[in-house]
Amino acid sequence: MTDYHWFTEDGCKNVVIQFRCLGEIYSGRSQYARIDIVDTVEYGRMLFLDGIAQSAELDEFIYHENLVHPAMLCHPSPEKVCVIGGAEGATIREVCKYPQVAKIVMVDIDEKLVRICQEKLGQWSAGAFDDHRLQLLFDDGRRYLEQTDEVFDVILVDLDDPTEGSPAVYLFTREFYQLVFNRLTPQGVACFQGECLQPNRLKLHARMYNTLAAVFPWVVAYPYAMPSFHEVNAHILVSKDSDPRQIDLAARLQEQPFTLRHLSGPVLKGLFAVPAYVEQAYKEIRELITDSDPHLYQA
Repeated sequence: MTDYHWFTEDGCKNVVIQFRCLGEIYSGRSQYARIDIVDTVEYGRMLFLDGIAQSAELDEFIYHENLVHPAMLCHPSPEKVCVIGGAEGATIREVCKYPQVAKIVMVDIDEKLVRICQEKLGQWSAGAFDDHRLQLLFDDGRRYLEQTDEVFDVILVDLDDPTEGSPAVYLFTREFYQLVFNRLTPQGVACFQGECLQPNRLKLHARMYNTLAAVFPWVVAYPYAMPSFHEVNAHILVSKDSDPRQIDLAARLQEQPFTLRHLSGPVLKGLFAVPAYVEQAYKEIRELITDSDPHLYQA
């Protein structure tokens, strides 16, 4: 008889979720977060940071395909890519699928978390950390963009929520988004983890959208749903050069030497449709996120 126990996702203020587990793989702390990795019955191996689910074996491909490929396909020929965050290595895994990419710079502040993910979540990265095109840096992503002279075709910002005390807080502000703009080539594209679309927790997403729209000429959001997250979330795609809605992403995906598990031609054709209540939030929640007025997320 299998010996089950329950792992409690306790990082949210008003909701507690329990996962039936086969065992705990790792529990500890880095300088920046509490780290738990558990094997669950329903979703396979899962990563939790500060008691909030970050990634699950069953469905992480949905999140990472959505974050990476619309941006990569929007650019006519992405050769240099920067990833801010993405400790599990799944974001760089997806970028590595593009043979035309010559250089990938991944910048993550939490070396301990990255090393634990390499050891315990190797399936996520699938060898991407060993790709010769990768330059892995352990640094603050904002500081890196402030100090580097490099420019990129695509920048992917794969961050945790900007909770109080998190190093991510000042990577959600207009000043940071301007840095991203400045470090992109003239046809550059960026994509951001765009937070929750629940009707009662829309403020951060709407503020992100409007803050990005104050910096970039083209800003589009798109929803996605993952069973392990128990909610609908979004990514936000921005471009310096062209409207992503006018690009045939499905046709560009067909030209690639790989297939995807989630994104398909039909999914890409309807990718940028958001619910009416989200569009309304963009009109009503107008205040921008700035260094002097950051948004502290209450999970």
